Amino acid sequence: MSQLKVIANDMLPVYENENGDKVINARELHSKLMVSTRFNDWISRHIDNYGFIENEDFYSFLSKTNGRPSEEFLFTLDAGKEIAMVQRNEIGRAMRKYFIEVEKQFMQQKPKSQLEILQASINQLVEQERKMQVLEHKQMLIEKENQVLKTRVDNLDQVNIEGNPRQQFNSMIRLYAHRNGGQYSKAWKDFVQAFNTAFQTNFELKRQNYINKVGKDVSRPQYLDETGQLDDAIRVADKLLNQKKKA
Repeated sequence: MSQLKVIANDMLPVYENENGDKVINARELHSKLMVSTRFNDWISRHIDNYGFIENEDFYSFLSKTNGRPSEEFLFTLDAGKEIAMVQRNEIGRAMRKYFIEVEKQFMQQKPKSQLEILQASINQLVEQERKMQVLEHKQMLIEKENQVLKTRVDNLDQVNIEGNPRQQFNSMIRLYAHRNGGQYSKAWKDFVQAFNTAFQTNFELKRQNYINKVGKDVSRPQYLDETGQLDDAIRVADKLLNQKKKA
């Protein structure tokens, strides 16, 4: 463990060993956390209580000193984060955040392997394919909308649009009847049903109530005109005209 290189040294030195592992000195961590327990007792308790595995979560080695060699320990950053977290104090929380930040910095700096480069390329291709599908879907919707608009223009070409709204509405009902076998009564029945559905109402009942109120017979177009509902009626008729023609 002699080949240790300091890679961060803000709150506590973080080292990199010869295998590229990021580690911290357990004795330095013990001192920084200001733990009152004797180091040997503290390190033994943490290794036993938290199930740390040697050469995975920590490394041990004998230090070279002028006197009797002492056993030293190096924790991985993951083990260090766990130890800092269980301190349950401000220093422990700050130390844990520091370890996380160091880890993030080196993850960003880490050169990508061939597998990671390949995966990034695959992800880019998948994203491009997704965007292409979105564009194709939007194009399909635009083409569909254009077709609807073209159909409506064709409808208007066959409707007398030079008259007043009531005349336009009558022309639309006649056109709908013509497209469906020339049955004018059936055209009105379909319109009334569609109008009731669109506005959650009872067209014929309200028309009859209006007739009773004004004391005279009133045609359907006249009723719609006099009650200010012609614009709504034209929209419903337009929708009927754009439905599929019955076989």
